[in-house]
Amino acid sequence: MRGKTVIGHAVGLLLLAAAGSPAAAFVQDEGLQPYQLVRSLQLIQDRIAGGDHAALPMQAKLLEMTDARLRAADAEDFEDPKNFRALLVYGMSGGNPVTVEAAASRATTDPQSLAIAKGIVAYLNGRPAAAIEILKPIDPMSVPPDLGAFLALVKGSLLATDEPAAALIVLDQARLLSPGTLVEEAALRRSVGIAAAQGDAARFALASTQYVAGYLYSPYASQFADSFVSGVIQLHMSISQDKLADITSMMDAEREKVIYLRIARRAAIDGLTDLSAFASARAEQGRNGNGNQDDPRAVLYSSLSTVTSATIDDVRARLGKIDRGKLSEGDRALLDAAQAVAGEVVAPVPAAGKDEIEAADPARINAAKPAAEAESVSKADAEALPLVEGAMPEQPAVVAPAKPAADAPAAAPAPPASPATVQSAAAPPAAAQAQAEMPPVLPASAPASNSDLDPHDPTDAAMLNARRQLDQIDQMLGAAPK
Repeated sequence: MRGKTVIGHAVGLLLLAAAGSPAAAFVQDEGLQPYQLVRSLQLIQDRIAGGDHAALPMQAKLLEMTDARLRAADAEDFEDPKNFRALLVYGMSGGNPVTVEAAASRATTDPQSLAIAKGIVAYLNGRPAAAIEILKPIDPMSVPPDLGAFLALVKGSLLATDEPAAALIVLDQARLLSPGTLVEEAALRRSVGIAAAQGDAARFALASTQYVAGYLYSPYASQFADSFVSGVIQLHMSISQDKLADITSMMDAEREKVIYLRIARRAAIDGLTDLSAFASARAEQGRNGNGNQDDPRAVLYSSLSTVTSATIDDVRARLGKIDRGKLSEGDRALLDAAQAVAGEVVAPVPAAGKDEIEAADPARINAAKPAAEAESVSKADAEALPLVEGAMPEQPAVVAPAKPAADAPAAAPAPPASPATVQSAAAPPAAAQAQAEMPPVLPASAPASNSDLDPHDPTDAAMLNARRQLDQIDQMLGAAPK
């Protein structure tokens, strides 16, 4: 009841402030204490975490009002420990570091609270090393819960890179101290990414399930989606398709479709054919009989993983039916490249004449085998393809760099390709001798089935060349902007 009274009071102030009067005048006239304003701010943020996007403007206005009140606060205000804790929580809720530092300098309080203030100022000013050095010895469970939850969240964020296991522990503390709040939403969101980076599939699945169950409609859920898709790709050997389906089944139909589309594209990029086929099928399947077979993205991504398969005629037919007008510019470039690769697969392979074969020197043929095995992609293939401008951001794909010869000069960065470059993705090599001197540049995720192909067999050689060009598409997708 008390919380509702405080937030009702704050909402009244917001309405007055919206009429054009200075926020500072209202907070002083009403006599609200800093801790009351900060508590109102937290309640607004918790509504936002639950999906109330209409509360976002109220959050901004409350931050402004709270900032004005704290800048006007004097030493007497901070004699109440609740007000000083409110100052610290305000700082960790997106507050102004200048206000926190100035207000803390006027306060007389215990050394630990002053140390937390100093650490928060360092954190807000972009000095993570200094912040963690100050905050690391302070146990969030040893301070009052309203402060400890935020402190644990900040420490978890600071420790995520260098000490991920410790970060997961303090993020759990943040959730324990402040369940059902924006703190828990942020802690779960961070935990998903950290667990994936750690290879902890069980923790990843649990945190993802909890996030989808409680915070799917948070305005920050797009950040969760980024981490979730990346985690599914990273942990594809440990996350079963059934578990993935269990998690996505808690989403609404549209969000589920978008997640599967993103997974399908990333899986195709990394050569994870089974996962790409599964995700594409789920994206097309839809729910309650409402399929998405007409979604051009689903058709494009599902075709991408099978563009060099034995069903190439079917794939080409599917690609030909895609409505280009419904694709982004980047996906249209991808469609062009995929069609070029598919065309290369079925293109007739020129065979050597009988007289030429009989006249060939067997010794020279044997000597040429290593060079043939080291054949590289053509100059057109080596050029950077255009960035993909899809609706969903992607992480860069990991590409295994070729080891240059000892006397080879360093390669200069390739310029962005023009649309003509994409159209010519399947063009034959222009300089066979130059190619023979370069090893093939393949991504680290290149399909292992390439080793089953014989580069001396004309059909297999065409398949290898097509797959190398498909790898260029992978690199194009991997370079998509955030």
